Amino acid sequence: MNPRQSSAQTRETSDRVVPSLWQLCRAFFLIGLTAYSMAMLQQLKALLIGRRWLTQRELDEGLAMVQLYPGPILFNLAAYSAYRIKGFVGAFLATFLFVLPSYLLMLLLSWLYFRYGQIGWVHPLFIVLEAMVVGIVLHVTIDFSGRYISGGKTALIAGIAFVLMLYRVNAFWIILIAMLLGLLLLEMPKPKENAVKETGATPIPLPGRWQWRMAGLLLAGALFVLLLAVGSLWHSKSGRLLFSMFKVGAVAFGNGMTIMPLLQQEAVVAHHWLTMKEFADGIAFGQITPGPFLITATFIGYKVSSLLGSALATVGMFYPSFFYTLVITELYEKIKDYGPIRKALKGILAAFTGMLVFVLLSLGKVSLVAPATYIWAAGALIAVRYWKINILWIFLAGIAAELLLYFAGMPLFNLH
Repeated sequence: MNPRQSSAQTRETSDRVVPSLWQLCRAFFLIGLTAYSMAMLQQLKALLIGRRWLTQRELDEGLAMVQLYPGPILFNLAAYSAYRIKGFVGAFLATFLFVLPSYLLMLLLSWLYFRYGQIGWVHPLFIVLEAMVVGIVLHVTIDFSGRYISGGKTALIAGIAFVLMLYRVNAFWIILIAMLLGLLLLEMPKPKENAVKETGATPIPLPGRWQWRMAGLLLAGALFVLLLAVGSLWHSKSGRLLFSMFKVGAVAFGNGMTIMPLLQQEAVVAHHWLTMKEFADGIAFGQITPGPFLITATFIGYKVSSLLGSALATVGMFYPSFFYTLVITELYEKIKDYGPIRKALKGILAAFTGMLVFVLLSLGKVSLVAPATYIWAAGALIAVRYWKINILWIFLAGIAAELLLYFAGMPLFNLH
């Protein structure tokens, strides 16, 4: 390790700031209120690294870790980050507030949709937001490539992950292959004790006493079992809804788009709760609302059982991966510094870079549908990468401009 890297790691560890519970919850609420799609990754990075609540290494480790178990990756990353900063109580409150804004917005949109029918402004707004997301994801992809693609071997792993994504291979198998390739191809990192001597940095433990963390895990596990039991034994439409969403949240790997087919199978094919058109509209609502993309579960739940259904579907979708995150973080903390584990994690992060390239191309294919959308995408990229403008203001500017023009009867650049 060269002196510059050593100095940077020492500084980032010693300068780490621990926020108050209020600061943590407020920050996660604001991200849930303002972050869209894969742009959420940039928001989390800017918050956690920018305010020195986590080190770059901790965030990198978390990003690799959350791909090892079911659930939406960015929601899992948010839960991991909050748990690493403030323990069980902080993770529970912060992730609840992280999801709450998108839940409330989706609830409002669901009420409007099922009461008054289609909402005309959704489609043009969806196009503008998705175009801007392409620009943000391009920025993230460039950053990830520079950080995680450090030679021909990591580039090979990224390329293999990209090709497997093209062939629609399940994300679980891609991550497993990346782990194996990392073990086989990548160099063994230096032992933990040598790294500490070189950098002067000491590992930062999880917050709180071990006994209190275990008590939190037991409580979270009890709630996990309770939700599963209620969904299994409550023989009603609401019970079936809870069990169905819980099942998807408990077993589905990847991001929102890879989990969406399972959600469609449950809501449209198996239970006939939604028509295919209603399901497509629910996906569009999930795109235009900030926060986790799988908030579409709220839309499904509202159709099935109104307000109660929306709450049950949302909890069923997100709680399993929240519980998994707490358990895996505790286990991961015990093994993360073993050389083979670090090689596997390096392989996962290289693969994630390739997967990001696939996501970027997929988003571009469906989002860049007119000349104006390229302007939105390029503008978002320039604003976040070179002008360092907060993503909140980028999205708000796009939303405001498109809504004003739509209601004035002057669609911008013939987007729709």
